[in-house]
Amino acid sequence: MANSEINSVNLIEKNSLGIIEIDYAPVNALSQGVRQGIVDGIEKFEASGEIKAIIIRCKSRTFIAGADIKEFGKPPTEPFLPDVVNRIENCNTPVIASLFGTSLGGGFEVALACHYRVALESAKVGLPEVNLGLIPGAGGTQRLPRVVGVGKALEMVTNGKHYRVNELSSTGLIDKLFPVDADLDEATESYVEELISSGQLVVKRVGEKSVETSDIDWDQEISNIKRKARGKDAPVVAAEVIRKSLENSIENGMKFEREAFLKLRESEQSAALRYAFAIERAAGKTDLTTVPLEVNNVGVIGAGNMGSGIATAFLTSGFQVQLIEQTAEALAAGMERIEKNLSSNVKRGRMSQSQFEECLSRVHISTEYESLSGSDLVIEAIFENIDIKKSVFSKLDSVTREDCILATNTSYLDINEIASVVNDPPRVIGMHFFSPANIMKLLEVVRAEKSSELALATAMSVGKKLGKMSVLVGVCFGFAGNRMYTRYGREIQQMLLEGASIEQIDKAMTNWGMAMGPLAVQDLSGIDIGHNARSAQPFPEHDPGYFRAAATMVENGRLGRKTGMGFYRYDEEGKKYADEAAESLIRTKATELGIQLRTFEDEEIVDRAILALISEGLALFKEGIVQRISDIDVIWLHGYGFPRHKGGPIFQAKQMGKLLVEQKLDALRDKESARIWPQVELSILNS
Repeated sequence: MANSEINSVNLIEKNSLGIIEIDYAPVNALSQGVRQGIVDGIEKFEASGEIKAIIIRCKSRTFIAGADIKEFGKPPTEPFLPDVVNRIENCNTPVIASLFGTSLGGGFEVALACHYRVALESAKVGLPEVNLGLIPGAGGTQRLPRVVGVGKALEMVTNGKHYRVNELSSTGLIDKLFPVDADLDEATESYVEELISSGQLVVKRVGEKSVETSDIDWDQEISNIKRKARGKDAPVVAAEVIRKSLENSIENGMKFEREAFLKLRESEQSAALRYAFAIERAAGKTDLTTVPLEVNNVGVIGAGNMGSGIATAFLTSGFQVQLIEQTAEALAAGMERIEKNLSSNVKRGRMSQSQFEECLSRVHISTEYESLSGSDLVIEAIFENIDIKKSVFSKLDSVTREDCILATNTSYLDINEIASVVNDPPRVIGMHFFSPANIMKLLEVVRAEKSSELALATAMSVGKKLGKMSVLVGVCFGFAGNRMYTRYGREIQQMLLEGASIEQIDKAMTNWGMAMGPLAVQDLSGIDIGHNARSAQPFPEHDPGYFRAAATMVENGRLGRKTGMGFYRYDEEGKKYADEAAESLIRTKATELGIQLRTFEDEEIVDRAILALISEGLALFKEGIVQRISDIDVIWLHGYGFPRHKGGPIFQAKQMGKLLVEQKLDALRDKESARIWPQVELSILNS
């Protein structure tokens, strides 16, 4: 056996087999060295008179998982991936891909270019490029339809999801599946040697296969993809490129694909989506150096919608949960909510019935705080009343272990004041989940004045185990997310008073890309919830219209969906309708305040709303509430339905540029006041 090292690729000759073994930890990404190593291996083994088959395999934990993120944003270097995959396919010696782990993007395109594909049953494949605002750029849109059929390829390329290979066994994608516990290297070699000895091993070039005609209604299909894409361009472009593959050779198809790929790569959407990917990786990195505590047993106080959602999140992640409520009736209602949440997972195929029952076996209920004595972490999730929360924490101080971390799920209240009733304030932190807590990914871990590094590091670690996007923030009214949401809401409310209609505002924001209109969101969550939280603070005298539209709704019993009317009117099935009564109440309030009504263009509505977020986000960063400016965007992408392909408020500010943002903010400052639109530090936008 002979070995040679080419960067991160080993070339191994074993009997009549040539093995290209990629060893580029952790995920064998397609770096320049790996690409070159593959090409060199193909060249070497094809030229050998002794090698009858070439196997491409990987060390570590996965087959090639995609592009090398270290090369993101840098000029591409030769050999380019399209040339690599074409060289593999054109090889005159049969090439076999040996798949395990997750073969994604370029890694899957390498596998598609091989003449045979074998895999462990647990292996996954996918073309997730649309999630970065791109399409496959190395033949994925051309070879996949030739292997799995047009319909399945269209689904896989436009949704960007991962697929288990055993789900695709009927498509012809995999030539041989091996059991999960098989030694893949040995199994692959044995399979190939059997093919050689039986004379069945031949070169099977995917690119030479014709694309089977399909009865797909392309106009309808592309219309459906466009609707699901919600403003994202890449899925629609991918569908159009696949459509062209029906009538072109693979050479011409790859030209169309590459042109579309390069055009998308230069787009603002792709920049935003790649930016989002990068800042999410950064969000979990903190200045905390302490090793976190091991957490197994979690107490949750409050079994309402939020508490039961938090409990569900912990149960589905394998924790033991002690649920506390004041009465047996409240506990029963909480358990019903938890069972409903878990049942939803079963119905959607995310959990088996046995897993459902196992989860329920790990929840324990009680009305006695003493049952929390064995908890490693306790999270309080009762309603927003500072005195009641302080009473709860005073009790927790006496019944929990000294090393038990105490967290409040408060959305707005001062955690420093809550911690003041505890003998050891360093163990008190905020863990602000977003509703529904078992679904929403964002978790704000709040550093109070005396919070210890140990408590914070443990909360960040727990958040990761829950699958949350955890962001470390400081204490202020509403912390980072809700403080910005309040500023955003203020601007929406002010535009209502100035003459923009309820429907116009919601449509302007959803057409721009927001998941829901801001006024429909208030109706859904309950207009009184935010109103009550704001009422705990003095209304600003310098801003007479401050949330007056919402206050008017509350004063008239219009609390949202739960009362059948809010900014909209709702029927018994929950369908919403525009309501002139709500518009009339707002116009009356505007008249009382002496505000002159005018017409709005949708562009102005969006502009003011986003500028409000930008202004408040910059202020938060300057005050040190967030540790990095990009955390603002992580919070808004994962907690408030900000369109991912728009990057986030700060990304939008950087796209505008410092000069334009400054001009826009100056104009709004002149129109209203410097107290509503204060001066903010804009130099960060140049970085």
